[in-house]
Amino acid sequence: MKTLTSLLILILIAHSSFAQEKEATVEAEFDTLFNFQFTPAEPHSKKVLIDQGHNTIYSKPYGKETAREMLRIMEVDGFEVTFTKDQLDSSNLAGNDPDLLIIHGIPNDKIYLDNGDKKEIFYKSPLHNDEVEAIVKNVYHGGSLLMFLSHHPGGSGALPLLEAFNVKFRDGYANHPKSPGHNCGICSQFIMTSNNKMINLDHSVFKSSPPELIPDTVKFLCGAAVFRNPEDAILPLPNNTTNYTRSSTGLDIEESSDFYAGMIGFDYGAGRVIVATDQGMFRSLDLLLDGEKIPVTIHDPECDNAELFLSCIRWLTKIQD
Repeated sequence: MKTLTSLLILILIAHSSFAQEKEATVEAEFDTLFNFQFTPAEPHSKKVLIDQGHNTIYSKPYGKETAREMLRIMEVDGFEVTFTKDQLDSSNLAGNDPDLLIIHGIPNDKIYLDNGDKKEIFYKSPLHNDEVEAIVKNVYHGGSLLMFLSHHPGGSGALPLLEAFNVKFRDGYANHPKSPGHNCGICSQFIMTSNNKMINLDHSVFKSSPPELIPDTVKFLCGAAVFRNPEDAILPLPNNTTNYTRSSTGLDIEESSDFYAGMIGFDYGAGRVIVATDQGMFRSLDLLLDGEKIPVTIHDPECDNAELFLSCIRWLTKIQD
């Protein structure tokens, strides 16, 4: 059962314009009282560690509030949730010993180069080599990783880690003509169901989920694309989805594929990984665009993103195997 209230607080969130590389502001509201009601898991001692040290959503002053419902669901379900501002190296992971590590958006660091004649931006991943190695080994030995990306620049800092897991990332805008974006923009807003083959109910994330946690509809409101093995797709994008990326001269078409996905999940050694390319799909935000309020999206009464989130974290931590 879902309870939705209308008490919202107005905030400003920043985003980056791909074409112009300058900061802009988008008005948003975040919900404060929505509560997804569910039967908690049997008592357990699973621990969740959330990255707050890199430039993730939690490094922002309002970050935890925009993910309020995500955090509440985990706590109600019995998880011990902690944050870390330290590097995600072997010492940190060994000391915290998390069952689940969450990295929620990780843009590249931007280093500005200026020799007086020409200015350039040098994009550099904030992840150090020892962090990548530590995270991969932690998963291989039985840990789990939930990583959220976005289109440029919101996820491109994760490239070294994605490559380590053999995940291919298209750092642009996923678009399909049958799923137009806001005002027909290039970043599609996908309404995903099993009937349109955009929820893969054959994936193991759903195999042991109780019926009430299997989503009927998932909203995926603007993201990039990833792919690995076809069977890894939890939320496959439609055949012939196109990845767009912007350049200084306009719009470039990078490629189209029948194998793109918005969310993938796979076993790696003794552990598990989920990668989602819509950074906002489980956040408690309403974007205000052209006078229209667009839920993003865990509290949207027309979707089951909350059910999907709970199924994902239980699958990652092997609670519902």
